[in-house]
Amino acid sequence: MVDKVDSATAFPGMRFRFKITATANLNGHIVPKGTIGYGYVRQVSAASNRNRNGSLVLEMREIIFKNIGIQVMADPRETTLWAPATTLAERAAGYIPIAGLVRTAVNEVRDGRNVTIGPGFDFHIVALADPRTMEPCHKVGR
Repeated sequence: MVDKVDSATAFPGMRFRFKITATANLNGHIVPKGTIGYGYVRQVSAASNRNRNGSLVLEMREIIFKNIGIQVMADPRETTLWAPATTLAERAAGYIPIAGLVRTAVNEVRDGRNVTIGPGFDFHIVALADPRTMEPCHKVGR
């Protein structure tokens, strides 16, 4: 990540920048380390009371290299949703995980935590081929 995105202040459609951290072959273009890419905040929710944590869904869209836009997406093996993790002490204090959500009967007025993703945060992307002729990802194995 190049820009900082915070669930307290972000909004859907907000643009952010990221950069390639290793030279990569993206659809036949050798893209050098440091090349800038762009994405958008797809969904966001700020933290609130009753211990509701904030969350971010980021969508990586395009790498710009030599005035060529190379379409990319987040690696489907990773998540695009980020939210604060609970600590071991918080889990022991009565949190019950239910279908990806964390709820509690205690601390009803405690504010949740926002999530911030910024410089130094790493994630993986994959290049998208022409959608008229190819699938973005290919199944390996049977």
